[in-house]
Amino acid sequence: MADHEHMPDQEHPHEAEARGAPFPWRRPGPFAPPDRHRECREAPGLTRVPRSAGEPTWVVTRYAEVREALNDERLGNDRGRPGFPAPFPIPKDFTLNSSLLGMDPPRHTDYRKRVAKDFTVRRVKLLRPRVEEIVDGQVAALADAGPPCDLLAGFALPITISVIMELLGIPPRDKDFLHVRTRTMFGGTATAAERKEAVNQLDAYFRDLVAAKYDDPGDDLVSKLTGAFPREDDFDELVHLTRLLFNGGHESTASMIAVGTLALLRHPDQLDLLRGDPDLAPQAVEELLRYLSVTDLTTARVARTDLTISGTPVREGEGVFPLTAAANRDPEAFERPDELDITRGSRKHLAFGHGRHLCLGSELARLELEVVFRTLYRRLPGLRLAVPFEELSFKDGGLVYGVEALPVTW
Repeated sequence: MADHEHMPDQEHPHEAEARGAPFPWRRPGPFAPPDRHRECREAPGLTRVPRSAGEPTWVVTRYAEVREALNDERLGNDRGRPGFPAPFPIPKDFTLNSSLLGMDPPRHTDYRKRVAKDFTVRRVKLLRPRVEEIVDGQVAALADAGPPCDLLAGFALPITISVIMELLGIPPRDKDFLHVRTRTMFGGTATAAERKEAVNQLDAYFRDLVAAKYDDPGDDLVSKLTGAFPREDDFDELVHLTRLLFNGGHESTASMIAVGTLALLRHPDQLDLLRGDPDLAPQAVEELLRYLSVTDLTTARVARTDLTISGTPVREGEGVFPLTAAANRDPEAFERPDELDITRGSRKHLAFGHGRHLCLGSELARLELEVVFRTLYRRLPGLRLAVPFEELSFKDGGLVYGVEALPVTW
């Protein structure tokens, strides 16, 4: 990318918008990105596409340019900035720019420093025994109850919710209340008003929770963060951060457990490799993250100034979507990109983003996924779909891609 000092009043290259369905595009299946990804990746420069929730947006699809765009400070995350290209409708009187995801430097840099030390590889490793205990308990519960079951609702979500609730110090009794509202917030079918109500209810809940942590801190992460976020100055910021950590800490990882399991069941040669050598689990995690890219719609940006990307002029206030799912299938970055190969093991994928907005919980997600993939298929070696593959339905168009339910037997 290069600065563009003067932007003449002329039409952009590729100003003619794509025919067909507006962005975000539907996936043709759980293991294939939209066809438009390849078409845009092969076209010169950027492509400007119609957007279902508002003004057209630019899409960035090549690996090198997506990676650079994700860390370019000239592309902002502020949800309140005019032109921000949300993937679905957001009420005009309501924005999500109070959380870390919606901050730009220097404010983002300051807030992230206060939190990042609690999500280092070393800190996360200390959680392994408890994560293993939770996963072992949930597998045992599956075996005791017997088949069939919904692997998403009956296994993946209980694991990821239990881990993040313990980490944040959230009472177990509130699990269902929080999860229902999180699904409304992330889903692709809720209306803007329904999302607004869900987030308002979550904010009210977390305001009470955070206030209790200031009054009577424990040994959980939110209590620890009260020292980094003084109550008189940063109470609201810690509320938004706590909601962000909860939302990001269970929904996407649970989706990866379910869709990742489905991918392995549909690629039995890869599942056999993993069953034969559970030590392949860390490599399998990285490959499934690349192959599935379930959080592809979380990377929206808005130009904070005039600039050029891949030779294409982008004006201040225009929306830009660096598409990680497209980047993760770029043949210039990955050999045989459309093949699932759990021995690939590359960590250069962009499933967790890149740069200053790299997912805070990436190491925790890796740990949970590794423990699950190391344990589940060994303990339930006959695991298989309980319904025809064609009967499955998928969540498409929301912030997190996934399967609505995954009925399995063994």
